Amino acid sequence: MTKLAETKDRLLERASRVLVGPTDNLELCLLAMVVGGHVLLEGFPGTAKTLLAKTLARLTDARYARVQFTPDLLPADIVGTVVYNQAKAAFEVRPGPVFTDLLLADEINRSPAKTQAALLEAMEERQVTLDGRSYPLGDRFTVLATQNPIELEGTFPLPEAELDRFLMKLEISYLPPEGEQRLARMVDRGFDPHSLAAELAEPVLTRDSLAEVRREVLAVKLSDEVLSYLTQVVQATRDAPELAVGASSRATVALVHLAKARAAAAGRDFVEPDDVKEVCLPVLRHRVQRRPEVEMQGVGEREAISRVLARVPVPR
Repeated sequence: MTKLAETKDRLLERASRVLVGPTDNLELCLLAMVVGGHVLLEGFPGTAKTLLAKTLARLTDARYARVQFTPDLLPADIVGTVVYNQAKAAFEVRPGPVFTDLLLADEINRSPAKTQAALLEAMEERQVTLDGRSYPLGDRFTVLATQNPIELEGTFPLPEAELDRFLMKLEISYLPPEGEQRLARMVDRGFDPHSLAAELAEPVLTRDSLAEVRREVLAVKLSDEVLSYLTQVVQATRDAPELAVGASSRATVALVHLAKARAAAAGRDFVEPDDVKEVCLPVLRHRVQRRPEVEMQGVGEREAISRVLARVPVPR
């Protein structure tokens, strides 16, 4: 068993004490952190998006910060600013909440493009520029951003350039009936989502072990046949009749990283075609655009991407 597989199993077991329902999204968020990517979480209010972020931060020993995006939020409220200290007779930097390990950008589409763009440099370069000087954020910096899929009033759609910088987009759905019952029983027994220390105890992934896991993922083998399959999938999105806009080359990079991480999380040191197929939906859904007539026919993101995958021969 690989170190990542062992870490994943321990993290999911520990997280099950506070998170109810399927564990797929939490596992993908863990893989995103391992490969240094950012995640866009889309779901209705009250579906535990914030709790997922806090749980991940707690179990990975990551510093955690949260920014509530609003229409009047300014870029300086995120990245910080330079102020004059009269006592010292000098300018000094007051860092913003972006100087952390895991940043929860809550309801990111409630702020205008100028404020959203404040995250672009941080997400891509892992640094912030203030008063002409660059300040590093560290190699653990990860953004988990949330947005509501149905509320449009008072929101600002994310620019394509910013969407493309998210490694993947995950949909957070309602709990199934059995999950709802388990949640109700946990609350009945006194569960408090605002006090996670007692439930989660010690982290399962420290800074040192994260570096070890990343080296392990980097060593996972990607054969020529699987690599060719991966690139053909990306190319197929650009020629698909259902899609007006295909995936960028950044999608290729994301698929390579996530497929290798998924293989390591499964205890393997090589990538299988199924690893690529399983991460295609979260990696591609926010990078492609369906044609208007396809949307009118009721073809969703999942169905459109499934059609693309069906046209690409899978290596044996």
